[in-house]
Amino acid sequence: MSKNIFKLVYIGRSRLHRNRANLIQTLHTVSALEQTGIHVTLFLPPWKRKCNLQERLKELGIQRDLDIRASRSLHSRWKVWPFVFFHKSALSQADAVFTRSPEVSTILSKANVPHYLEIHEVKQLVNKNLLHPIIDAYNRGIIRWLLPISHSAAHGLVEEGAVKERIIVNPCGVDLRAFQGVPPLDPKRLTFPRVLHAGRIGPKRGSEVLKEIAKKKIAQLLLVGEVEKDFLSNPFVKVSPHVPHAKIPRLYASCEMVLLPYQRTSPTSDSMSPLKLFEAMAAGRPIIASDLPPLREILEHEKTALLVEPENIEAWIRAIETLKTDPGLALRLSNSLQQKARRYSWEARAQRIALLLRSDAKL
Repeated sequence: MSKNIFKLVYIGRSRLHRNRANLIQTLHTVSALEQTGIHVTLFLPPWKRKCNLQERLKELGIQRDLDIRASRSLHSRWKVWPFVFFHKSALSQADAVFTRSPEVSTILSKANVPHYLEIHEVKQLVNKNLLHPIIDAYNRGIIRWLLPISHSAAHGLVEEGAVKERIIVNPCGVDLRAFQGVPPLDPKRLTFPRVLHAGRIGPKRGSEVLKEIAKKKIAQLLLVGEVEKDFLSNPFVKVSPHVPHAKIPRLYASCEMVLLPYQRTSPTSDSMSPLKLFEAMAAGRPIIASDLPPLREILEHEKTALLVEPENIEAWIRAIETLKTDPGLALRLSNSLQQKARRYSWEARAQRIALLLRSDAKL
C-alpha cells in the first residue's frame, strides 16, 4: 500500500450477521470512504461462521471489497477494554481512528488514543453515564471531533458543555442508485393506499397509532419488522418479519405512503437520523412523520412531508385521508422528496468525513 494513502481505523460494534440499521450505515459509510481514496480497516465483533463475508456484503448492497477484521475484544462479553492492547499496532499506524460506539470511545480516551466520535443517541449517553466523560475527553482534545447525526443532537451536546468549534453535523445517508428503478408514485392507487411502516414496532415507535389506522380500515398497512401478535388478525394488515436489505427498494415500490410514527418517549427522539427516512425520500414516497425536532431538520410540513403530533392518533388518520383525497399534494411531496434525497447519498456523507479527517491531519 502506498505511503501516501490515508489510513483510517474504524471500530464498530455491529454484528455482521444481524439485520440492523447501524450495521448498514457503518458498512455503506466505510465503502463510500474507500471511494474518496481513504483506506479503511474496519474492526467488528466476530460474526457467525455460517455468515460469509462477501455474500453478506452483497446482500447489504455493498459492491466493493472491504478490509473487515473480526476482533473478539469487541464482543459484548469483554466490554471492549482489551481492544487497545490487542490492536496497538493498527491504532499507532493509522492516520486517524473513528468510531460510532460511545463505549469504544470511552476506552480509547482512557488509553489516550486520539479519535473521532460519531454521536447517534444523546439520551442513551445520559442513561449510561457516558455523556460527561465523553464531553470531558472531547474538550481535552482526546476526541478530536464530535460528529452528531442531527443538529438537535449537536445542540444537546453543546448544552451539556461541549465546545462548539469541533462539532460537525453529518446525517445518515442512502444508496441513491439502488432506488433508481423504483417506479413513480401512481396517484390512482391513493384511493386505497398501501401504507408502509418498516422497522421494529412498539409503543415508542407508534404501535398505538398503527393499531388505530388498521381499525379504521382506511388503508392497507404493510408492516416490516417485529410486530405484536394482535396485528396478525386484521385483514387490513400485511406483516413481513424481515426483508433482505438488497430488496428494500422493491418494498418501497409496493407502497404509496410511508409512516414514521416515532414517539417522544423514544430514546432517539432528540437526536435521530433514521435510515428509513432517507430510503423513503429516495423512493419518492410521500411521508407522514412525527413532528419532532430532528425530523424537522430534514422534512418541511406540506412541502416535503406531512408532520403531525406524535401522540395525536386522529391527526395521523387525517393525514392519510388528506393524501388520499389530494393526489396533487401527494405528487408534489413525492417529487420534492426525491430532489432533496440527492443531498444525502452515502458518497456525500463520506466526503464530509474525508474532508474533515484530511484537513485535521494537516493541522
